[in-house]
Amino acid sequence: MLFALLFAEAAEGEEEAINPVIPELNEMFWGIIAFAALYVLVTYVLLPPIQRIRNDRAATIRADIDAADAARARAVSARAEMADQLAGVRAEAAAIIDAARAEAEAERERLVARAEREVNAMREIAANEISLEREEALASLRPQVAELAVTAASRVTGRSIDGGSAQSVVDRYLTNPN
Repeated sequence: MLFALLFAEAAEGEEEAINPVIPELNEMFWGIIAFAALYVLVTYVLLPPIQRIRNDRAATIRADIDAADAARARAVSARAEMADQLAGVRAEAAAIIDAARAEAEAERERLVARAEREVNAMREIAANEISLEREEALASLRPQVAELAVTAASRVTGRSIDGGSAQSVVDRYLTNPN
């Protein structure tokens, strides 16, 4: 019983006490109106320009990325085309150099052949000139050689030798020394 009395007294004291956690009804009404006004202001007035700027920015970034990809593709294509052209030019230059080398080699061979012909002709002329000079020298020296040989033989033998008979022996020896 005592317990029931204490419980009853406690129930009466609660009605009179104000709960600080639960707001009053008029405060809740004005809080809901302020929240709704702030929600409408943010949702319909402040947020759309920000979303539009964000979407425009994303579209600009996408367009720039697409333009960069296209430029990169054009650069790769241009680089490949330049490499092909450069390879063609190098091949053409190599062909020109090879043709020039072949032409220079042919010209060199032609000049060497002409020089060899000239040298052979000069050798032949020199050989002929030497042969003629030798013949002339022998012809001019025959009488002197014959006279010297006759004089030397006369002195060695102690007899007088006829120059006319010795001339045929000297001529035969000078013509064919073997």
